[in-house]
Amino acid sequence: MNGFRVSVVVAGLLACSLASGQTPPPRESATAYPASKVESVYSIGVKRLSKTQIQNTFATPLADRFVVLEIGFYPATGKTVTLKQVDFALRATDGKDVIGSASPEQIASIYQKRPPSSRDVTLYPTANVGYESYPVYDPTNRTTRRAGGPVYGAGMGVGLGSTTSAATTDSDRKTMETELRDKELKDGEVSKPAAGYLYFPISSKEKVEYQLEYHGQDAVVSLPLKDR
Repeated sequence: MNGFRVSVVVAGLLACSLASGQTPPPRESATAYPASKVESVYSIGVKRLSKTQIQNTFATPLADRFVVLEIGFYPATGKTVTLKQVDFALRATDGKDVIGSASPEQIASIYQKRPPSSRDVTLYPTANVGYESYPVYDPTNRTTRRAGGPVYGAGMGVGLGSTTSAATTDSDRKTMETELRDKELKDGEVSKPAAGYLYFPISSKEKVEYQLEYHGQDAVVSLPLKDR
C-alpha cells in the first residue's frame, strides 16, 4: 500500500473514531471498575483495555506499543481534588520499571513518518520515578529531621526500525492528537466524578505484569490491572 493510500485509510479511520465518542463517562462508582481503591478524600477505579478493546476504541494503532487504561476518579462528597496525569504511573510488579503516561503529542510523533532514510527513526517516551530526601528543621524541638518524596523524570528516547508509519502527513498526526486528547483523562480541579484514558508506552516484548500507582495528596495508592 503506497503512502497516499495509507494516509487516506488512516484519515478515514480517525474521522470515524472521532465521530463515535469523546471521553468515556464515569461509571456509577469506583467499585464498578475491575480494580478500585476507596480513600477518605477520593476513590479510583481502573480497567486495562485488551488489545481488541483498544482496536475497537481508537483508530490510532496503540495496541502493540501502549498499555491503555480507563480510569474513573471520584472525589469524596464536598471535596475538590487537583487531578494531574503526572500523578499516575505504571510500576512493573518485579520492581524494575516505572512508566509515566505519554501525551497525545508524543504518541502522534511516534507514528509520524520521518524523512526517507535507510531506516526509520522513531521517538518514544521514557519516564522514571526516584526518591529524594532533604533536611527539615523543627523549631519546637530545635532538631533537624529528614523528609522526602517521589521525584519524577521524563524524556524522549530515539529508536531505529523499519516498520511502516501509520501517520504519513501532518494532517494525520494532528488528527491522531485530537482523537487521543479528546479521550484522555483531563488535568484540573475536580469536585465530581471524572473519567478518561491514559496511555503508557511499553518497550519490552516480554510479558510483564504492571500495577497502577497514584501519588495522591497523602499516600501512594496501588491498584492491580485487570481487563474484566
